[in-house]
Amino acid sequence: MLAQPRVVEILERDFIPVAIYNNAGGYDQKILKQFNEQSWNYQVMRFLDADLKDLIPRKDKVWDVRGTLGRMAKALEVSKSSSQGSAKEGQSSDRAASNKIAAFAMYCFWTGEAKLGSLEGVVETEAGFYDGREVVVVKYDDREIDLLTLVAEAEKFECASAVYLPDLADRKLVKDKTRLRTVKNFDFSTGYRRAPESDQKRQLSRAKSMLQKLDLTPEQWTKLNSRGVSGDSIQGILTPSQYSALKESR
Repeated sequence: MLAQPRVVEILERDFIPVAIYNNAGGYDQKILKQFNEQSWNYQVMRFLDADLKDLIPRKDKVWDVRGTLGRMAKALEVSKSSSQGSAKEGQSSDRAASNKIAAFAMYCFWTGEAKLGSLEGVVETEAGFYDGREVVVVKYDDREIDLLTLVAEAEKFECASAVYLPDLADRKLVKDKTRLRTVKNFDFSTGYRRAPESDQKRQLSRAKSMLQKLDLTPEQWTKLNSRGVSGDSIQGILTPSQYSALKESR
């Protein structure tokens, strides 16, 4: 979890992080006794106020970033922190459990990446070639955008001359519920070729070297690329420190 830059930034800005080792003596052992914790072989996560009282109920075995960020947001909410929104925003850092894949064929994958990447729930795009066509491979969070909505939006963008889906049930759903003629299987290992780096996130081509210094997540790259077409503000995509670093580098 500490490998996620947005999580670390929230921890540093909105909390005072403390790590207590459960296999150490001395002061660490005193803290364990103070909070009635044993030497567990898994982590325990607690959020305390200034009086060392639990802001939210103690919980152990929180393994993923999403669960951690959810508890951070709840703790900030309880403490009536003015920065509670930052943790909620950071929940997008870990969506792997609900991410699904679809590939869309179109006339130009530069345009496709920008347009499809603008959709709420699309967390990553990649330009490539498949089945003799230019395609954009889309990772999307199906809790935020369902497959049929994604396909309908892609059709509006003229980015769905063909749809490739790795899941048989998804292919059947799209065939049954839409008028698309070409709905086929998608397999990364068979016939897919990633486009050269110069074709990835084309809307950011002039700024890539500068942006690479910001340690962006794939979702941030995707959303920034879309904003390169729409002209909308990028402030909500970058963390405060990233935005500050970007302004200083210009």
